[in-house]
Amino acid sequence: MSKRTKKVGSTAWMGPRYGIRIRRRVLDIDRTRSKAAACPRCSTVTLRRVASGIFECHRCGTRYASNAYVFQAPPAITRATKGPAADNA
Repeated sequence: MSKRTKKVGSTAWMGPRYGIRIRRRVLDIDRTRSKAAACPRCSTVTLRRVASGIFECHRCGTRYASNAYVFQAPPAITRATKGPAADNA
């Protein structure tokens, strides 16, 4: 038996409505939303989406806030260093 929704995937319920560009965009979001991401704390690929913008690591239990559909790791926190002191005398 052949696969009925090979091209459209999870957007098959839309049928011919909304246009192909919107349906492809929704399909891309659906596919990337379900993929696991790497946890910044324990470095394992066990980070899953819990709700819109909330991701949780199944190994260490840490929760992160990020983009709505795809996890984007927070920037590394670095200390600002001052350059060599300049004498004004």
